[in-house]
This record gives sequence, structure tokens and C-alpha cells, in this order.
Amino acid sequence: QLLDKRSLEIAHTLRPAPGQTVAHTEFTRDGKYALVSIWENDGALVVYDATTLKEVKRLPMRKPVGKYNVYNKITRSEGTSH
Repeated sequence: QLLDKRSLEIAHTLRPAPGQTVAHTEFTRDGKYALVSIWENDGALVVYDATTLKEVKRLPMRKPVGKYNVYNKITRSEGTSH
């Protein structure tokens, strides 16, 4: 759910994967995109346009948690969980 930052009331509800666990949401540094983690074995990182709230892209992956974990999984950085 997205909250209005002034009223703190629910402004919009995203449902990227009904019945699955939405574990983490982060924004890109420029604020243009919201990155939503679907924390499941058949999960994904779902990219939303932060202005329109339209899904831009869905990157399938196993249990992603946040943009840093996703970067580590993609680049296979040493010392990170995969």
C-alpha cells in the first residue's frame, strides 16, 4: 500500500503478485522507479514507474530482497548469498 505523505492515509494499493509475499520496496536514487521484491522461490523484482504506478518490468528471480541483494545476485559478487 502506498500512503499519502501528508495525510498518512492509504492512497493506492499495488498488487504485484496476489497470494505471494511482497517483502521489500525501495526507490531508485532518482526517485523515478519503485522496486518491489516478491519474496518467493518463483519470485521477481517488479519495477514500477513511481509517477504512474504502472509496471515497467518484471525480473524473475528466487527470493530477491531489495536492490542491493538483486545487484549481488546479478553480478555474483564474492561474499554474497546467491
